Amino acid sequence: MKASRSKNIVLAVALVAGLISSSGFAQDPTDEAAAKIDEKFGGNIKKLFATRCSWCHQGYGMKQADGPKLAGTSKSLAQVMAQIMNGKTPMPGFKTQLKFEEVQALAEYIKALPVD
Repeated sequence: MKASRSKNIVLAVALVAGLISSSGFAQDPTDEAAAKIDEKFGGNIKKLFATRCSWCHQGYGMKQADGPKLAGTSKSLAQVMAQIMNGKTPMPGFKTQLKFEEVQALAEYIKALPVD
């Protein structure tokens, strides 16, 4: 009897988890933005962001930490690209470390982040 009840609980949890993820409630809001950029540039923007930006911009740009929250920036795409390339105290510039396409992909990802 216990094994049957445990199995039913596991099935119920799996069902609820499936309903939540298929209805969008458990979706990471950065995944949708990243998918658009990955498709366009053929890379893994979240991996690039994690290695270059997440030290200061937490939650893939969704949270303020040492650096500001990036989601919902009022800067234009060109302004975001310029800041990534040239930096702004205390942020370093990345123009010698990143390819132009990587800068563009990061900027487009940041602009694609949801406001909340």
